[in-house]
Amino acid sequence: MHRPLLTAVTLLTAPLFACAPEEHPMEGAETLVRSEAALPSGGWGVLMASGGAPIRSITRRSDGILIGGASTGHGITVWASRDNGASWYAHGSVASNPNVEFGDVTMRAIPGTRTIFCAFREFSGGQWRVTVTRSDNDGDSWVYDSTVAGPTTWFVGAPFLFQRANGDLQIYYDSELLAAQRGYSGHQWIAMQGRKGTTGAWTAYGTVAVSWDKRAGALNREGMVTVVQLGGDRLMAVVEGVEPFATGGAHANVIYAVQSWDGGKTWDDSLRRTVYQPRIDPGSGRRYNAYVPYAIRVGNGPVGVAFCTDEDKAGAPDASNAPVDQRNCHVGYVSTTTSFETWSGASPVWTATSRNYTPGLFERALNDVIVVIDGLGTNRVLRR
Repeated sequence: MHRPLLTAVTLLTAPLFACAPEEHPMEGAETLVRSEAALPSGGWGVLMASGGAPIRSITRRSDGILIGGASTGHGITVWASRDNGASWYAHGSVASNPNVEFGDVTMRAIPGTRTIFCAFREFSGGQWRVTVTRSDNDGDSWVYDSTVAGPTTWFVGAPFLFQRANGDLQIYYDSELLAAQRGYSGHQWIAMQGRKGTTGAWTAYGTVAVSWDKRAGALNREGMVTVVQLGGDRLMAVVEGVEPFATGGAHANVIYAVQSWDGGKTWDDSLRRTVYQPRIDPGSGRRYNAYVPYAIRVGNGPVGVAFCTDEDKAGAPDASNAPVDQRNCHVGYVSTTTSFETWSGASPVWTATSRNYTPGLFERALNDVIVVIDGLGTNRVLRR
């Protein structure tokens, strides 16, 4: 499995972290809108054909403005929208440091406050970190909050911030470190750490290993997690993984889900499901890939997942560890059906180009969902 590269990040300690007033805009993110009520025939229509926008993660400020972030390599730009995602403008910066590579930016606004947390991956000096910053004025300025994982030469990254119904703030992230510490060197698991409330040390839950395939000899390389609340303390984590046993000599990317009944403290292996696995290419005998999923609960009903796939490609599948800008990719969508354990087939979101990455979903209003697609630096004119 590609090690969710995104762009590579590392902010080492507070001295290496520097808040910056502005950054160069990140070009090539597109925003699509979809009416759930109209599906499956309604499809997706264009809100914004090209320009800068958040990558993957969007949250809403206390004043109703949408906000998110995107890595520029050695900085993190803040993007905001006053028209519910139809257009975006640069709104300062979370961080800037020429000695640090940043990536995997995610934000989470705390309801009823002006506080927004921003988590990201850092890389510098051969070491990885997962770092959290905080804004107490709706994203106008940022301060260092904490380092969750690292420094370590094992990969840690792709954080996702989640707030439980009881108010606890949790952070989920990719961790080769946790797998190695528990005797599985070469594997990558999802780790979770949490706070009581939104402040203090990330030690309220210990370090939780989110469920993985425990069959003897199975390879586990899981990452790019998103978490949704199914009701009360029942949660679902959706992750990118690999086939545990290779087809055609290669491990393809596959999307999995697992559930927790106690707010993420433990995860129920009996509810581990395959969300989507593409078909096998008859020529090579290898499976096509499905990767970088993003999950949300839509209208207090089904869970919807947007993801990238090379399933429409002619010829052999891409290698699952190929650089993202060299992979053939359309964007697809699946959702739960009669229960949270059953999933629909895939429907297309975006198929007009084949260089895309990290779709991110956000529900602007009940049953009104937008998806932001990273166009990898190119401008698109999207269809309606």
